[in-house]
Amino acid sequence: MLLIIDQLNQLLSATVLIVAFSLLAYIAMQNWRNDIARALLLLLAGVVVVYGGDLLLVRASRPATIEFLGRAQWLGIAFVPAAYIHLANGLFSLSEQRQRALRARLLVYLAYLGSLIFFLLVALGTGLVVSGELPSGPVAQFHPGPLFWLFTLFFLISAISVLAAIIASQRSALTLTQRRRLNYLGATFAAPGIAAFPFLLLGAPSFTPTSAILLLQAIASLIVVVMITVMTYSVAFQGMLLPDRLIKQDFLRWWLYGPFVGVSIVLFMQIVPLFEQLLGLPQNTLITFGVMLMTVLMPLFVSRIKPYIDALIYRQDQDEIDYLRSLPRSIFTRADLRALLENSLAAICGALRVDTGFVVTPSNGSYTIRAISGPRHQVKRFITDNPLNELMPQLERLPPRVRDTLPPTEAFLSCAGFCLMPLYSPDGLFLGALAFAYAPEQLQRGGGLAAETRQMISLLAHQMELALTTVQMQQRIFDALRGLGPEMESLQQIASHLDQATPTILTTPEGDLLLNPEFPQLVKDALTQFWGGPKLADSPLQSLRTVRQMLANHGGNRTRALQAVLRQAIANLRPDEQLDPSAQEWLLYNLLEGRFLQRKTVRDLANRLAMSESDFYRKQRVAIEEVARQLALMEDGVPQ
Repeated sequence: MLLIIDQLNQLLSATVLIVAFSLLAYIAMQNWRNDIARALLLLLAGVVVVYGGDLLLVRASRPATIEFLGRAQWLGIAFVPAAYIHLANGLFSLSEQRQRALRARLLVYLAYLGSLIFFLLVALGTGLVVSGELPSGPVAQFHPGPLFWLFTLFFLISAISVLAAIIASQRSALTLTQRRRLNYLGATFAAPGIAAFPFLLLGAPSFTPTSAILLLQAIASLIVVVMITVMTYSVAFQGMLLPDRLIKQDFLRWWLYGPFVGVSIVLFMQIVPLFEQLLGLPQNTLITFGVMLMTVLMPLFVSRIKPYIDALIYRQDQDEIDYLRSLPRSIFTRADLRALLENSLAAICGALRVDTGFVVTPSNGSYTIRAISGPRHQVKRFITDNPLNELMPQLERLPPRVRDTLPPTEAFLSCAGFCLMPLYSPDGLFLGALAFAYAPEQLQRGGGLAAETRQMISLLAHQMELALTTVQMQQRIFDALRGLGPEMESLQQIASHLDQATPTILTTPEGDLLLNPEFPQLVKDALTQFWGGPKLADSPLQSLRTVRQMLANHGGNRTRALQAVLRQAIANLRPDEQLDPSAQEWLLYNLLEGRFLQRKTVRDLANRLAMSESDFYRKQRVAIEEVARQLALMEDGVPQ
């Protein structure tokens, strides 16, 4: 019986270790900039050290190793009280007692210093906090030293401070959602303390059996797993200006890929000896096959249940989410367009028994070759000898092709051994040209071509027109969505900001500035006078944390610091060099750089970017909103 309880206790200890480490990694990657989240990181780190030490101590046999592990374990135990005080200070900053929290920052540093002193007293073997040698066994502990009771008082005061901070934050919270999350935190904040505090040092009745102690430890481990999960979930929302659905989705998926898979593998390892006895196979063989099955089956299982989790999270928006999820499979990308054009060109050239063909389309005031069939050097020579900027206007004046029939010779433009056929959208917009190396006199109405061949060429040309029209429509939709990006992100931040509302948060200057509807206009004013002027020198943007952080590099000059931040925000928008130069991202970046950094006039820049002045101002508005979004992201990356 004792052996079974001991194995159960080890299994649950391993479960706590896996869950705590996974949650620590999640918070470190998602929300480490928030002060409350950083305190939780240290609490979870303490749990990882304590439970990792427990698992190692059970398997250690050398007295020196046992002694080292027992004292090293106090690295996690000693710093939990300081992390609790750190958490309390972060929670007080959410309440109306923000000034008190700022003044108490010194207490946080003193608490960490105290934890360091307690750890060093244990690690150096002074006997003041714990004494004696650590015996082997499942419930082995040191003996309490003279200062252990002082450490216990330190631990108790830190826990009470967290509870007081949670109560104060609940009173200040303005929304039911924030109160509910603080209720979760209030119900689970004791988990790291339960996991880390060495209760056996307080003493146990001599008649208490070892099995009862191990059973209590197993129950405590099970409770800790649930509590630290809920505690991390409640803290994950703090300071995150994202919709709840995204945070919930990230948290649940992380839990599936981390703790769930890890615990499943540990559970399998624990039952391998049972299969060894039943099947009579070597343990190493069973582990090999088991790991193979687990690594294949667990991802499949997780992928199967993910849709049900998403349905639970998005139960009110399921139709929209399902449609958006299906978009990557249904949209017609530039790569799809290139493949269709190339395949259609190959079919047309094959039907006409010619070697070369290409498709050309307009692009930002010039023309671009979209697809080529046959030797590229022939196409390059043709373009060099016959500039497309001169040919395309002539081709655009030709009559449109009649669908399902091969057009007469008058509908072609003959040039240097190539025939160019105009391509039009259903509403008559010029889309470009289909060109192939074919003598025009062969395309008379009889043409020597079979009716099936003429019909196939006309059908393929129509498919090209449909594909080009579809891609243009999709591009306009994507441009519109990019233009709406800053507004949608601002709305999400406003919703999250209000969801976590307390009087302190609602009166934070930085938050007001970033969420102010006039923020893009402030960015525009600063960019307009980027090289000097009152709108830059007196800009409210100088209160941003990113600007204050740059002051030391610019001699304390706020104007130059703001210039550097704006220049960095524009640089962040520079697309990858491999992206198509005609893409919207390059257009916005070139507009910002030319207009504000190089101080070009609107007319010169509009001509250079091949757009009208009215279109230029529309694009400029979108570009400035992108700069505002970058500033918000940069601001979020600076610790408060």
